[in-house]
Amino acid sequence: MSNGKKSCAALVSFMMLGTALAGCSGGSGSASGSGSSNKPVELTYWDATWNTTTAAIVKKFEEKNPDIKIKVQQFPDAGMSDKYLLALKQKNGPDLMNMAVDWVTPFATTGGLLPLDDYIKKDNVDLKDFYDGALAVTKVNDKMYGLPYRAETHGLIYNKKLFEAAGIDAAKGPENWNQVLEQAQKMTKGDTYGFAFPGTNVGNVTTQLFNMILSNGGSILNKENTKSTLTEPAALDMVKLYVEMFTKYKVIPNSMLQNDNVADRNLFTNEKVGMYMSGIYDLDPIKQANPKAQLGVAMVPANKDRKTILGGWAVGVTTASKHQEAAWKFINFITQPDISSEYSVTFSARKSAANNPKYQDPLVKPLLDALVYAQPLPQIPQWTQIKQIIFDNLQSALGGKTTPEEAMTQASKAIDDLLSKK
Repeated sequence: MSNGKKSCAALVSFMMLGTALAGCSGGSGSASGSGSSNKPVELTYWDATWNTTTAAIVKKFEEKNPDIKIKVQQFPDAGMSDKYLLALKQKNGPDLMNMAVDWVTPFATTGGLLPLDDYIKKDNVDLKDFYDGALAVTKVNDKMYGLPYRAETHGLIYNKKLFEAAGIDAAKGPENWNQVLEQAQKMTKGDTYGFAFPGTNVGNVTTQLFNMILSNGGSILNKENTKSTLTEPAALDMVKLYVEMFTKYKVIPNSMLQNDNVADRNLFTNEKVGMYMSGIYDLDPIKQANPKAQLGVAMVPANKDRKTILGGWAVGVTTASKHQEAAWKFINFITQPDISSEYSVTFSARKSAANNPKYQDPLVKPLLDALVYAQPLPQIPQWTQIKQIIFDNLQSALGGKTTPEEAMTQASKAIDDLLSKK
């Protein structure tokens, strides 16, 4: 998921690991919902800094559940997954964790997350109201280790003014990747470039590359998740395009290798870039920084059947929690259609929330409509390592040290070796 969604500025300072862990609950994992009848249960919730509505939502929950208090600790993207993973391995984490959906499988394999199936069944949670892909990524061995509140996928954001100046129809975005290249070439002039890809930040780079591969009918791994498919034409063609738009066609800013999604958004906002891929979370920052920006939004271009990556976030309960039933109550509350719409900086993971007025903006609607085409990525414990392998080899190609073909051959060998280990 794209990780552009993680691009909001940090609201709090990153806490030292020892301090964070010391303030978290630990214990036998009792399912008790309350402690003393006179003293509210206190739950520790690890959240992300970009969730600016957390305090308001916690207040609503506490008003409905006066016997439960939520202590929120917020962390920025940098190092978040490593911090979470270490806490889970040590069985000394918080009561509740806000997790990117592709973290759920590696987190669950530590034994530090609690299966939620019994709670879901007990409270008759309507799982049919969740996007299928959003639910699928929370399951490990047919057990659910989190409940999603947020779902998202990428779209193409473009500058209508630059389109018109280059003689391109600004009423719609490019339909396929050949059109992307053609239109990017037309807009590239002087210090203005037709397109922007990130060249740094593992999550940003791999999310955008994987969107392209899926949109071309390709995949990253085979159906059994046992071998890389990155050297197959459908995937390799998109890797070559990602690299060659920078190295050969030069329609990407010279600073690509230093640019993450935030840098690309800033270039777009300053009208130095005509197109880039991102999500709903970038629209408000662009409009705030440049109220005169003439924005267009379209789905990700597709050469074959339309597919993009499903991203999102889910909340889980740790086995270290002494108050698991109380923690579940918070999850059940935060994933309701109205609350999840307020909490999520993208879209709710609930289908019934699609009619929320804030999702009906013409710029937002294409991104909402794209959710039906969004596919979860492979849910395997090695996925974080696989993304790093692909990122490292792609950077080698972007830096001219290897060809795209050589880079993906090397990446595939490393991935296959990793997957072959028991």
